[in-house]
Amino acid sequence: MEEYSEIWDEFAIEYNDKLESECNGDWEKLNETEKEIAALWKLTADVFNEGLLEFFVNWGYDCYTYAMRGIKRVGCDELYKLLDNAYKKVLDKFKNDKRIKSYEDILQYLSESDNEILEDVFDKFDEKYGEELCEAAYKFYSGKAE
Repeated sequence: MEEYSEIWDEFAIEYNDKLESECNGDWEKLNETEKEIAALWKLTADVFNEGLLEFFVNWGYDCYTYAMRGIKRVGCDELYKLLDNAYKKVLDKFKNDKRIKSYEDILQYLSESDNEILEDVFDKFDEKYGEELCEAAYKFYSGKAE
């Protein structure tokens, strides 16, 4: 049986492609549902491969908020809490930091504690929440909920 992460990827990549190709990366050219799907595609791709920090550094706060809204809509409340907690403990403290000129600058200021939190998110996403999210998102956005 095919994993939902693969099914989700095949379904959602067209929304990411629309964002990147047709809209030249302008989120405002997508409707709210398209924003969520594109952001969730980016989240699942990056967090499965490199983690939450990679996702945030690559796509920024706006993409994070669209993804979080999507996570809430599809009912993945435990994952929402995990990511929200990690954001508040690790990333939020940099939003008004004058040293941060781009999201990549965050990397050099992470503490050991920050890295432990991010590693925990990566492990939990890989072991449980990622596949759950892909299944819930696919069923919700494709209209194929059981």
